[in-house]
Parts: sequence; structure tokens; C-alpha cells
Amino acid sequence: MQRVLLSCKSIEDARFLKNYIETELPYEVMLAFNPNDIQAALKAKNIHLLMMQTGNLAKQDIQYALQIRDEGFNYPMMMITDSLGELRIEELAEKQKIYFLERPFELKAFKGLARKLMVSKSVPQQVFRRYRTNITATIETFISGEKYDTHMFNLSRGGAYFELTKKPVMGVGDLLRLKVHVAEKEREHNIHGRIVWTTHKGHAAGGYGVGVKFMKSTDIYRNLLDKV
Repeated sequence: MQRVLLSCKSIEDARFLKNYIETELPYEVMLAFNPNDIQAALKAKNIHLLMMQTGNLAKQDIQYALQIRDEGFNYPMMMITDSLGELRIEELAEKQKIYFLERPFELKAFKGLARKLMVSKSVPQQVFRRYRTNITATIETFISGEKYDTHMFNLSRGGAYFELTKKPVMGVGDLLRLKVHVAEKEREHNIHGRIVWTTHKGHAAGGYGVGVKFMKSTDIYRNLLDKV
């Protein structure tokens, strides 16, 4: 059985997350509450995922995680933090397999990230906090001009998640115009983006799911010129 080492600031958080992981996922969870506990557990058992709870992410947290790397722990780490601040974390995920989850988070997101870190060699770091939405929108492809009515179920500063009632012709890499309809304010927001992933059965309403990364207008037109 794969094993998780969970280090929390409080006993209540530790017990809750341990119970949740062992109920929802096929992993054994060991607990630690200080650096000495972590070091002892890493030496005594095979640990496949290390989770560490912090406050606001600070440079010393990163330094401690890198110290654990230097001492020979090669499996992924997940740091649960109150705020990412201004620290750049993408490189740590790519090169050091250190990933970050910002509170507040949905348990479904926590579960999903834990599972991905256990089974996947490469997991993209989510940089921006995501918010649930349920807003109607229109997606239009730049190349073909096809339009699709859709719902936006998830939003962050970096992108959004949409679901359609049927599979569209568009796919990963296609450039889009997005028109988001905010009924309460009787406004329409126009955004540009690129499809970065799709799924046949979405997690919100079961429709065809489309993950979109927002792009600047200048980047859109540069990409279009590259395709000519």
C-alpha cells in the first residue's frame, strides 16, 4: 500500500485530513507535527507523498522542502498554505516535484491533486486560486468561426473551465474568443484564450469539458500569424 506522511499545525486538521484520505483513497497516512517527526518517519518508512501544512508561504518553507530533497527524499511533496504570496512556484513543481495547494480549497481538489501526485510523473502546478461559477458563455474559434453556447463552472485569474452539451469540433491548442454573460449586471465580458485540455465527461454537469487558459490579444494574433 502507498503511504502518505502528513505534517499539520494542529491535531484537529491532522485527524480530519487523515480520516478523509484513508476514507477516499487507498493510502495509509502517518502523522507528524514537527521537523523531528518528519525526519524520523522518512527514515523509518517508505513514504510516497509528503504533505506539509504551513501558514502564509515563506522562503524558509521552501528552504526546508529543498533540504528534504537534498537529504534524499525523491517522491512528490504537497505544501498546503494560507497564501502563496509573490513566490514563483512553477519551477519548484517542474524541477523539484514540490506542489502547492492554497486554502480555502475544495476537498475534491485536494483529493484529485493527491491522487495525481501518486500516479503521475508530471503534474502541472495550479498557480491561481479557482472559484466556482455557473455563468452562461459563448465560445467562438478564431480559425473556423464556429460558435458554441456553454456554461463556465470554474474561474481563476489564469483561466476557466467550460462544459458543452455535445462534443465540439475544436480541440487542444485552438484559439478562442470567449463571451461571458453576467446577467446580474447585464454585461458581457470578452476574453481571449487557448484550449489546454478537454474531457468527454465533465465534473460539474457531466457535459463535454473544456479547460481554457486566458491569453493577451497580442499573443493570440502572434499565434495566428505563426499558423499562416
